Amino acid sequence: MPPPVASPPPIGDNAAVRRCLVVSLLSACAVPAPEPTMQPPSAPAPVATAPASTTTLTPDERLALGGGVTVHFASVVVEQIEASPDGSYPAGSGVTLALIFEGVGAPVSREISLLSPGYESVREAWFDRYRVRVVDVLDPTRAPRLVVVAEQVTDRVRSGEPLAVRVARGGDVDLETARMTFLGHSTKHIDAGESPPLMVAVEYHVLRAAPERLETNVGTGDRPQRWRWRDYLFTIHAHAYDAWMQLSIARLELEPVPR
Repeated sequence: MPPPVASPPPIGDNAAVRRCLVVSLLSACAVPAPEPTMQPPSAPAPVATAPASTTTLTPDERLALGGGVTVHFASVVVEQIEASPDGSYPAGSGVTLALIFEGVGAPVSREISLLSPGYESVREAWFDRYRVRVVDVLDPTRAPRLVVVAEQVTDRVRSGEPLAVRVARGGDVDLETARMTFLGHSTKHIDAGESPPLMVAVEYHVLRAAPERLETNVGTGDRPQRWRWRDYLFTIHAHAYDAWMQLSIARLELEPVPR
């Protein structure tokens, strides 16, 4: 996360949507992430991959991702950001838009922001196992077109050593693209003679997105206890119920969505 920056001054008589955009962009950059309770070992070595192919979308075009899920974009806004008089944040510009995923349940909107140097951009959005990364916005003020790369998560684990971490209840784990908070364990009712399954509750924190809270049934201790989130694969190697977990965290490969 970037270091805190001061809130910008009012922007004169511009339209309300411009004032709200600038404030929201700068305030989002100003919120520091809580300090993690532990630091994982070094991340896996980067993997060289071939350049992904791009797709160019018009405002009315829907890109099929798979499983009946589509994505399109809307609400493109171009903004100029005035520098603060004291130099605490620079002048800049930005384009924001919404990626809208449809096809499973209610439509889901994800914010994308492409900002100039000095501000942190959000170029990708996830829906289930699909990632859409915005490469560029062409002619945003007159006839916007979006250049994107659409990928899906595979079952293949990336090369390199996984992260090995121990996290206590209430503690955080820094991931490469997010922060995960371990909220605790629980179980569910079982019949006599059955092994109780372990339920793991966590919360994921991603830049300029609402926290995502999930509870996953990882099964019993007589088999690998695992769960996935985006392209992360979590494996429990040891735990004390509702107290701590010893984890390895691997990354899964992505591949282009079939066209």
